[in-house]
Amino acid sequence: MFDENFKGVLKYYTDTVFQKEQEIDRHVKLLSEYQKALDESAIISKTDKDGNITYVNDKFVQLSGYSAQELIGSKYSIFKHEDMPQEYFEDLWFQLENAGIFRGTIKNNKKNGDYFYVDVTIVKIVDAYDDSVEYISIANDVTKLIDARLEAQRASQAKEYFLSNMSHEIRTPLNAILGFVNLLIEQDTSKQHRKYLEIILNSGENLLSIINDILDFSKLRSGEFTIEPKVFSIHNEISHTLELFVASANSKDITITSFIDPNIPKELYADSLRIKQILSNFLSNAIKFTPVGGYINIEATCKDKILKVSVSDNGIGINKDDINHIFSAFTQAGQGEIEKLHGTGLGLSICHQLSEHMGGSVHVKSEIGHGSTFWVEIPVEIHNNECQIFTDMHELKKLKTVFYSKNAIKNYKIDSFFKYAKVFNLDIDIVDNLDTEYDIAILLDEHIDDKLKKTMLNSDKKFIILESRPSDKYEKYAHIICVCFPLYCSKIKAAFNELLNPYLLYSPHKNSNNLNFQGHILIAEDNEANQELIKILLNKYGLTYDLATNGLEAVNLYKKNNYDLILMDEQMPVMDGNKAVQEIIKYEKEKGLRHTPVSALTANVIKGAKERGLLSGFDSFLGKPIVMKDLERVFFNYLKVTKEDDTNLKQSAINSKIEGLNYEKLSQELMLNDDELIMLVELFLKKMSKQIPELEAAIKSKDYKKIALIAHSIKGSSGNFRLEEIQEQSEKIEKMAKAKDKKYDYESAFEKIKSRLAKIKIF
Repeated sequence: MFDENFKGVLKYYTDTVFQKEQEIDRHVKLLSEYQKALDESAIISKTDKDGNITYVNDKFVQLSGYSAQELIGSKYSIFKHEDMPQEYFEDLWFQLENAGIFRGTIKNNKKNGDYFYVDVTIVKIVDAYDDSVEYISIANDVTKLIDARLEAQRASQAKEYFLSNMSHEIRTPLNAILGFVNLLIEQDTSKQHRKYLEIILNSGENLLSIINDILDFSKLRSGEFTIEPKVFSIHNEISHTLELFVASANSKDITITSFIDPNIPKELYADSLRIKQILSNFLSNAIKFTPVGGYINIEATCKDKILKVSVSDNGIGINKDDINHIFSAFTQAGQGEIEKLHGTGLGLSICHQLSEHMGGSVHVKSEIGHGSTFWVEIPVEIHNNECQIFTDMHELKKLKTVFYSKNAIKNYKIDSFFKYAKVFNLDIDIVDNLDTEYDIAILLDEHIDDKLKKTMLNSDKKFIILESRPSDKYEKYAHIICVCFPLYCSKIKAAFNELLNPYLLYSPHKNSNNLNFQGHILIAEDNEANQELIKILLNKYGLTYDLATNGLEAVNLYKKNNYDLILMDEQMPVMDGNKAVQEIIKYEKEKGLRHTPVSALTANVIKGAKERGLLSGFDSFLGKPIVMKDLERVFFNYLKVTKEDDTNLKQSAINSKIEGLNYEKLSQELMLNDDELIMLVELFLKKMSKQIPELEAAIKSKDYKKIALIAHSIKGSSGNFRLEEIQEQSEKIEKMAKAKDKKYDYESAFEKIKSRLAKIKIF
């Protein structure tokens, strides 16, 4: 009985052992397959607890260049590359001991001295007592990936260096151009010259914006682009942008009209530069694709904090099939005449990306043969809720104003004017003849024939001529004002003001209200034009200076003299600005000297340039082109302010500059300061020096129409300066000349005018 039971138990255990052996065999075979799969796909190695290599697979051998026999028994440190810091491996062992696993990227040495990178996972293997037995490393070769990334970083650095240098080389001469244009604008130039200078200035600033766009383009494509919102006036920004395109539009006889809604808040908060860039692109395309004699209309509105700016034209239009991808990069419409007009096809794509970065969108509506409308919608914040509507036009509203149009028919130019007239609440009738009663007549230049022109020149009425392109044919007539399209509120108001008060329109450009500073400045600048500009600016503020043309010369001058401020160009020959600043700071520390503030003169606007400059030792930065308010900000920070006493200035001006006018009355009633009044009196006397001989000649020849016209002009001019005697005599002359009164003593009245004018002198 016992034997039978024993046999049964023995058989049971024998079967169980056999099953377990088979199960173990299966697991061993499975583990063998796992190892084979792992060996085929990864770089495998093992070490004992002391770091001695106990196993490497074929992939490890192939990658490292060592044989398996050379590696087995060797320390793993055989692969350590000099670029890998000791702290890295200390962290590796810390993580293995505490977490049991490490993940990271390691740079290793090959047998031939070359290197390889691996992304590695190392796992600690423990026994039944949780003691470390060995370490298994599973890695992947990422050498090509790391090398490509490092090469891309080097290329990015090289690109940044190139763009930085190019930015500096382009912006440096532009600094001189814009600086001297600003100085010329401040001079007493003619109206026409001032307009030309302002166009140059606006064009230069636009070029500066384009340079900045070039620097930002790669960031736009890579997603690193940043928006820089600021407070701005959309009225000013759009009007300045439109003026830049007037000349190119005129070359194709294209008229630009506009309506910038005066209800748009005075100050908005958004990235105005990018908005102008989008508008400029829309305008450029509109001019390109609009035929000779066409028109372009720009409108701007703001509703629910969404700014909408649109550009419409009557050009060739876009095919429906092309509209869907018109905003894609390197894409142009391929319809008809468009194929003849070349371009990169990047402009609208940039507009699309810019609008999206600002949280907005761009849109298009077009029809072949009927033109296109492009518009952008951008979210904005309201900074100043005041509107641009002018409410101080009471004097104008007292006068009868008409708009002359042949056949009394409106067109797009007339519509453009009446949109603004409606805002001004002006009651203006459209008439087809000028036989009616009126004080002011508004006309389009193309509606003026020779007969009408002659009537206007000899009339005592006032006229505003809306021109498609600028001209000077009416410049010498005080009763005729010419205004060029496109129109905006400020331009229309200025035209009415000039017409009603011709000598109160201009005011001189002054710098900081007689502001002066005290200090001796060291200028380090290698560009001759910029040297002259900075010297002129420093002279205007009453500052003395020394000039260095390179960094080494600046350091030597600094060691010999005492300065209150240093203006240092970053890029100069012999020694650059960064090195020069470091040498100056080193010298100050060696000698125990007080630090002299150094402001960089830099055309480098690459991101990070300012931060690197601060590390070099610069205290502040002045960008190129130099902006006066930024220059003053630096002076305020580091120099003592000395401001002339306004009372003394006024008394000096009264006693030594103007004679023959009631200064106090003029100053109070016209609210003008001394400089403004002196300039206006000079303009008045200059005009009188021409009109007095003309009036005398007209009296001698008994040309009553001309006598009345000139006397009327003198009457208005003298009235502005409260010259009652001249105003009274010229009014009598005008009245008698209109009546063709041959008995009136014109010569006697003329002599009284001439005598009174002779008493007005400017010293």
